[in-house]
Amino acid sequence: MFNENIVNEEVTNLVTTTNAAAPAVPEVIATASSGNSGNSGKGFKVAAGVGLTVLGFVAYKYIIKPVIAKIKAQKAQQAQQAQQEIIELEEE
Repeated sequence: MFNENIVNEEVTNLVTTTNAAAPAVPEVIATASSGNSGNSGKGFKVAAGVGLTVLGFVAYKYIIKPVIAKIKAQKAQQAQQAQQEIIELEEE
């Protein structure tokens, strides 16, 4: 909280000294910083959690699941070819 106030003051000072044409900017910064200072990171954490969950689901559905199916199909095909070779060797 202490560091947050220092940063807010520095940003406000920087904005007021560099941009005299926009007097409303320090007020906007002060209003935004005085809002939910205790819960400001919570919304980002929730949004990041939801985003990662959706990303994980999409990755599983479109990448991981098809790759696993492809590997299983290759193993089944190799097993079938091995069975075919055994049958051919027995016939000879």
